[in-house]
Amino acid sequence: MTAPNNGGPAFPQNDLSGYGMGPSAASNDGMSLRDWFAGQALAGICAHSDTWGQGNLGIVDQAYRMADAMIARRAAPKPEDAA
Repeated sequence: MTAPNNGGPAFPQNDLSGYGMGPSAASNDGMSLRDWFAGQALAGICAHSDTWGQGNLGIVDQAYRMADAMIARRAAPKPEDAA
């Protein structure tokens, strides 16, 4: 089984130590875009009372399926690209 596309880093940033001297070699990629999307989807799912009481793993799986769909859509050709 292959690992899902994680979408790359959600909030990458360079260590800007040196007070304006430019980025250093250190960087922090933070969480993956897939995890960010899943967290946002999970917040929306949990905001609706009809999902309360469902098994936690079912909700988490649903959030990651939604995140995978968002990443796949980002990679798909856009209608405006066809012109």
